[in-house]
Amino acid sequence: MGGMMGGCPGGCNPMMGMMMMGMMQGMMSATMKNQGMDVSEMNPMMMMQKMMSGGMAGCAGGAGGSSDGMPQQIKDSNPPDDDKIDADIRELGDYFNIEERWVVRLNDTMKKRQDTKAQDLEKLYEVLEKARSPTGLLTVQIGKMECGQFVGKIKPDKDVERLARKFKLDDPVASRLTELKVWRKKNGEESRGMHDLERLEQHMRFAKRPNALCTLLVGKLLEAQMDELPDLAKAEHIMQEFKLDEDACSKMREIIEKRYQDEDMVLASIRKHLSTSANASSMLCKIARQIIDGENLPDPPERRGGGDRDGGGDRDRGGGGGYRGDRGGNDRDRHDRGRGDRDDRGDRNDRGYDRGGRNERDDWDRSYDRRRSRSRGDRNYDDRY
Repeated sequence: MGGMMGGCPGGCNPMMGMMMMGMMQGMMSATMKNQGMDVSEMNPMMMMQKMMSGGMAGCAGGAGGSSDGMPQQIKDSNPPDDDKIDADIRELGDYFNIEERWVVRLNDTMKKRQDTKAQDLEKLYEVLEKARSPTGLLTVQIGKMECGQFVGKIKPDKDVERLARKFKLDDPVASRLTELKVWRKKNGEESRGMHDLERLEQHMRFAKRPNALCTLLVGKLLEAQMDELPDLAKAEHIMQEFKLDEDACSKMREIIEKRYQDEDMVLASIRKHLSTSANASSMLCKIARQIIDGENLPDPPERRGGGDRDGGGDRDRGGGGGYRGDRGGNDRDRHDRGRGDRDDRGDRNDRGYDRGGRNERDDWDRSYDRRRSRSRGDRNYDDRY
C-alpha cells in the first residue's frame, strides 16, 4: 500500500488511497460479473493492475491519443512523405529552391494535367529561369493552370518561325507567340490567332527592339488588356507622306497603340502640326509625349503672308513689263547722276590741283629769295672783314 501510495503524483492522502482502492475493487468485481468471470478466483493485485492500465489507456485516449499511443498533434505535425511528391516536381522545387507548400500545391495541380506534364514542366523551367523570385512567379503559373490559361512548351509552327527569323526573335519570345496562337485555338478563335500575328508583324516593323515589343504586346493580349492590336494603315500613310525617319515612325506606332480609341482625331491633329513644320520628324518627336499621355494638342499657328506672297508675285508677273521698265529707268537715272557726280568731283580735284600748284610755286619762290638774301649777307660780311 505504501508503495502504491508513494507512486501517486504529488503524493496521496492515505485515507483517500484506501477509498480509491475500495472503489476500484468494486468496479472490477462488477465488470468481471458482467463478463461471467468468477470474482473469488481473481487475485486482488491483478485486479488493481488491470484497473490501473485501463484507466491510463482511457486517460491517454481522452487526451487525444491514438491506438498506437502516439498523440494526434505529433502525428499531424510530421512533414508529408517525399514519396507522395512526384519526382520531377520535387526536382524542380529543389532546383529553384521553392517553398515546400508550393511544391505540394504544384504536385496536386499537376495530378490533373498528366497528359501535358512534360510540356508543362519544360515551360515552367523556361519561365522560372529568368524570374527574380521563382516562388512568387510559380504561384502565378499555378493559378493559370487552375483556371485553364497555362500553355506548356509547344514547338513553334511555320508562321511563328517565319516571324522569328524575320525579326530575329529569341526562343522565349517565339514560345510566347506560340502560346498566344494555341490559346486562341483552344478558345475556338483560330482565325483571330492568325490576325494577331499579322498585326504583330505590322507593329514590329517600326520597333527598335522587336523582342521587347513582341513580349509586351503578346502579354497584353493574353491577359485581356487589349482585345486586338490596332491597325497602323492610316499611320503608315502619314509616315510615307511626310517621309518620317526611324525615330518618328517608332513614336507614331506608340501613339496609335496608346490612342487607338480616338485614332482619327489624333491623326488629324498630327497632320496639322507636321504640315506647318519645316522638319516633320523633329516635330512629331516633340509632340509625341503629350499625345501619348492623353493630351489634346491645340491647332498650330498658320503661316503668315503665304498667300499674299503668292498674290504679290502674280501681280508682279502680270504687270512685270511696266514695273521692270520703270526700275530700268531709275537705274539709268542713278547711273547718269553718278557720272555727273564723278565729273563734278573731277573738276573740284582739278581746281584743287591748280591751287596746290600755285601754292607750291609760291613756296619755292620764297625759299629762293631767302637763299639769295643769305648769300648777299655773306658777301657783305666778307667785304667788311
